[in-house]
Amino acid sequence: MSSPANDELATVLLKRYECLNALINHPQAKPELVDTLDMPRSTLDDVVRELEQADLVEYRDGDWYSTQSGRLACRAHRNYLDQLDNLGDVSSVLDFMDTDEEVSWAFIEGADTYETHSSIQDAVMTTLLDFVEVATDVRVVTPNVVAGYADRFYEMGISGRNATFEMIIPPEVHAWFHSTYPSISTDVLNDPDVDVLRASIPFSYGLSIFDHDRAGITIFTEQGIAGLIVNDTDDALSWAEKQYERVKQNADPILLRGGSIKHRINSSADRF
Repeated sequence: MSSPANDELATVLLKRYECLNALINHPQAKPELVDTLDMPRSTLDDVVRELEQADLVEYRDGDWYSTQSGRLACRAHRNYLDQLDNLGDVSSVLDFMDTDEEVSWAFIEGADTYETHSSIQDAVMTTLLDFVEVATDVRVVTPNVVAGYADRFYEMGISGRNATFEMIIPPEVHAWFHSTYPSISTDVLNDPDVDVLRASIPFSYGLSIFDHDRAGITIFTEQGIAGLIVNDTDDALSWAEKQYERVKQNADPILLRGGSIKHRINSSADRF
């Protein structure tokens, strides 16, 4: 919990940020500040007094200056506002996740969000496929496979290209995919650039990593896809890699590149 002093500082920054920022950009006397901020002198006196009491500004040689603490506090406040903007951008998609799940802030900060709209139902999947199409190394762990896109995903991302692909899916999705798309299953079985593994997925979103350059989170709902969050920062990729590896370490290979089947099941419906 923040100390009272920190709470008071946060309140001053929230209320008096405009004045502090003006003094950081250009130290000036109160008459100039009145014009700069377009506020009454009496109000300005209160604003400057609060900033001075918080050690954010100081008076020297006829002008008001920001202190070192004032400049650092202003930068921290701007970063905080930027973080709120990031959160606002992704919250409409993240709020569809299970309440007991959490996505690291490292993945949220600086991310791009692609939200599903009722008038353009397939826009998010099209965007995801665009990332797949240009990548040469794709890794995916997902609790769901979107019906109607499995064939396009394979054809655009892997088939006939010098690209490698690894997917981790739950056993029930593997069985459903084989029975629903038998021809694609055969193609994948014979593709030397594909690894398929199965495991229990401990989260409700799909996670994709493209060429160690960017990662995406696909948020699912009962009606389909809520949206896609994509980030290419080092911190975001590091978090995504850890999520992927913690699932993979407990995954059971179904087939390995070159069509070598690691784990056979007697039921043909349960073979890729």
